[in-house]
Amino acid sequence: MHPDRLRSVPLPGRTGMPARPLTLTALLLASCIPSESPTLRAGDPAPDFTATSLHDGSPISLADYRGHVLLVNLWASWCHPCREETPYLQSIYERYRERGLRILGVSVDRTADHDLVVEFVHEFGVEYDIALDPGAVSRDLFHARGLPTSVVFNRDGTVAFSWVGPVPGGDTTFLGGVEAALGR
Repeated sequence: MHPDRLRSVPLPGRTGMPARPLTLTALLLASCIPSESPTLRAGDPAPDFTATSLHDGSPISLADYRGHVLLVNLWASWCHPCREETPYLQSIYERYRERGLRILGVSVDRTADHDLVVEFVHEFGVEYDIALDPGAVSRDLFHARGLPTSVVFNRDGTVAFSWVGPVPGGDTTFLGGVEAALGR
């Protein structure tokens, strides 16, 4: 399509504002927006997922976390909502790790963006485990409707609950679900 033929697309909820053409940034952010596919549901078994540990390059599997409550968070360094929720996820990890909570952050960044993933982890002081999934296999296995997506697994490896979108700091529904999985 010729550049002069590009149309502006009005954004919902922005009445009275002039329509602007979609930009590359808008398209990237759109990939963070949920789609219509179903997520993992309570009681579903953990998918057979293995990725590469950012820490030492070894394989890291969901089966490695059996016996712990596991929060898996799918994210990317370019996803703004992911950046917003990461400090809160770190605080949840600090608060509940002594009770058996583990967090596995799964980066779906491309292999070429490895340094951006490392910078992200250092910028936010992430102490929980990070796995690299440059092929974004996890998005299909977890039925992720967008980024970020979080799934909390019970100690037996079944889904406790799924959360699509950034986890708002202090959200009582999310914290209540984590507490229930940990056995209060």
